[in-house]
Order: sequence, then C-alpha cells, then structure tokens
Amino acid sequence: MRVVVDQDLCGTTGQCVLTLPGTFRQREPDGVAEVCVATVPRTLHAAVRLAASQCPVAAIRVIESDAGDDERAGADPAPCPAEAERHAAKDQRNTGGHDGTV
Repeated sequence: MRVVVDQDLCGTTGQCVLTLPGTFRQREPDGVAEVCVATVPRTLHAAVRLAASQCPVAAIRVIESDAGDDERAGADPAPCPAEAERHAAKDQRNTGGHDGTV
C-alpha cells in the first residue's frame, strides 16, 4: 500500500497527522500535509485508511498495491524531504557528535 497527499487540495487541518503522526507530518512554512513513508507497512493499513477517510477535504489517496509492496514496506521508510533537510543541517552544525542537549 502507498498513500499520497494532494498538496494542492490539502486544507492544512492536520487531522491526518493527529491520526497517524509517524506516517504524516505538516510542512513547517504552510502546514500542508506530507507523507513520510514510501510504502505503508501492513500493520498500519487500517490506520492509513482511517486517516484518509477523516480528511475533511479528501486530499489523501490510498493506493492499494501488489503483494510485492509488503516486502518493501519492511525496509527503512523514506524520510520526508523536510525531515531529510533537517537531519542534514543538524549534521553540518554538529560535527563533534554531541547533539547539544544537557
């Protein structure tokens, strides 16, 4: 299974993020929802369908897929573009290996 958010249609209510925060997130500048996984693990299929059904503007599309996708779902999910940028920026700022927390 895959899930796609129509970012032009997204109403920025964040309902999907409240329902399934590990799969959806909202972009910092405008609140538009993004999907944070390449394929949805079987254990989350029902939750993703619920999140899609609760979207007030029907911006979430669930793409049911072949059995082969379930095997790929076990792999590490692809990070959201913003998440990847945040980690890259953190790595550049923090060359000493300490995260700055005390």
